[in-house]
Amino acid sequence: MEYIFSSYEDFLNEYQNYRFDECSVCHSICELEETLVNCYIEGRRLIFPKMLILRCKSCGATFLPEHTKQMIDGSYKMMIEHEQSIGEFTQRGYKEKFEYCNKQDFEYDHRDYYNIPGLSYDEEHSAKGFLTPVYFKKEALVYFLAVPNFEVEIFSESYGYIAKKDVTGVYQYDWNIPFGFNSNGKLVMWLGDIASMDDMTQAILKPFNVASDHLLIDSEFYQAQMKCIFSKPIIEKRILLNKNTFISNILKKYSLDISHLTNECREHEKKVKRPVVFTETTVAEVINAYDKILIEGFNISQMRKLYEVLYAETERDKKYQKWQSIKLIEAILRKLSDSIDNIDVDTTMSPLYILHDYRIFFDHLLSAEKKTDTKQHIIDTLGVRSFGEQEMIYNEEIVRLDKLFSYLAVLSK
Repeated sequence: MEYIFSSYEDFLNEYQNYRFDECSVCHSICELEETLVNCYIEGRRLIFPKMLILRCKSCGATFLPEHTKQMIDGSYKMMIEHEQSIGEFTQRGYKEKFEYCNKQDFEYDHRDYYNIPGLSYDEEHSAKGFLTPVYFKKEALVYFLAVPNFEVEIFSESYGYIAKKDVTGVYQYDWNIPFGFNSNGKLVMWLGDIASMDDMTQAILKPFNVASDHLLIDSEFYQAQMKCIFSKPIIEKRILLNKNTFISNILKKYSLDISHLTNECREHEKKVKRPVVFTETTVAEVINAYDKILIEGFNISQMRKLYEVLYAETERDKKYQKWQSIKLIEAILRKLSDSIDNIDVDTTMSPLYILHDYRIFFDHLLSAEKKTDTKQHIIDTLGVRSFGEQEMIYNEEIVRLDKLFSYLAVLSK
């Protein structure tokens, strides 16, 4: 990248212009990027082989962040002092270390703290460097999800909290800190927050620590933590909210309580967390919980009464008294949507049938032939290539469940 300033005064004008996380051209989000920078000031050429800039993710416009401008200014003054017209400047491995987590010596890039807008303007913490992003492989969360002493709450697509329970029972948690995922899927936490963890937890995290890729701004973590822009509920939670809205709407409108085993459903809702890594084992826990909540969590007798309210006696299927929850939900959806032409009820209902098949595949003893047929039915219905693509299967199933229960929540109003 080239930046040309005809005079030092022009550069100072840019130096004094604080760059925020939004592009001043199109108002989209910018991210840090490391690149070769050539800067010309009054004809003098300054070369920085690895310098951080802010680049707009939409229009591609680039800007100089704060620390980068400080480096350019100091380098230019050095060239003046030595009467140089061209100079190349490298970091030579310098890494500033802040007064946090000295024992574990986590890897991070101090330039992130100084260049990502807002991080170094931290009036809440006395020691600088608290809001330095530290990056980890996402698999680090798998450990905490599996150990009962820890609690992981992922309440949006890429933002959540991790906590260690207080074993004394005096407090709920020993510590409770936020985390997020950046656009490259790396787990991110603040350095100062990590310092509040106990030594053992820090030691568990250390092997998962990776070098910074400087990506943070375009994340729910940064937007919520720095700008109080709170993320939408994770799609898994939204499905549960819409199921409860559907039940509430029916109760208000028809005085029928179609809920079933509410307290037990709430216990299973705690297991509904988006997997960090996608294997048959990690997916199975969520699928089993959903099967119990979304299929078994309806009162069949009350659902049949709702069916009788919605359908005149001459319209009712002869076998409806033997129907279970899936068939009843399908019939209710057909009636609620009968005035809407563009709802394909068969396709909309498919995720509940797949959910049930999925649960049976994981939990039941099946013949080899039955297992093969079930897998083929799942991948054919969801439009994926193989059963091994668990993340694609999971994502498609969740998206369809979200659509189904969104319809039920809206149409039942």
